Amino acid sequence: MTPTKFNRPPLSPSEKEKKAEEFIGLLDKNKIEEKSGEITRKLEKEPMKPYPLRIPSSLFDDMKEIAALTGISINAICLELLRPTVKKKLKELKES
Repeated sequence: MTPTKFNRPPLSPSEKEKKAEEFIGLLDKNKIEEKSGEITRKLEKEPMKPYPLRIPSSLFDDMKEIAALTGISINAICLELLRPTVKKKLKELKES
């Protein structure tokens, strides 16, 4: 066997904890941090609101099939399909 070569040194425990918190979303994502002269901007997570949908089972089955083929969650599929329609309808209502 060949010895394993690392491109970067392993993460310290504090770096691991920071990455875990970022992954979970516990850190404020809209802060601009300045460390040793470099500026990094973090994205802000929009607060989520759970909302159950009552839909026909055939439509749900279709969304499950889309999820299986694409690997995208059903929640993300719903948002992707609804967002353009909602924006268009809101724009129409504001214009009238």
